[in-house]
Amino acid sequence: MAFLWENLAKQLDSIRASEPFNYGALATPSNPPSEGSREERLKAALKAVKATGNKQMIESLTAALEGREAKIDIPSIESGPQAFLNALNRKEAP
Repeated sequence: MAFLWENLAKQLDSIRASEPFNYGALATPSNPPSEGSREERLKAALKAVKATGNKQMIESLTAALEGREAKIDIPSIESGPQAFLNALNRKEAP
């Protein structure tokens, strides 16, 4: 595994950008560059995200607009041998 990381590090060292990327070139009349206040950008992002139905992103942007911390219910993540055994027990349970 160490060899893979060393190889990746060598490859990244050999990469050189020819020119800085111009993000303004991505702007189109329907997608203008993001200018304005933070609140305006957050409102625009919220409007765009509402169409996707992503509840976590909507809550996060709404909380940012309201100046509070987002209330997102994230399930616990199990890992390791105990998690494997718990998963087996759940599959065997009727």
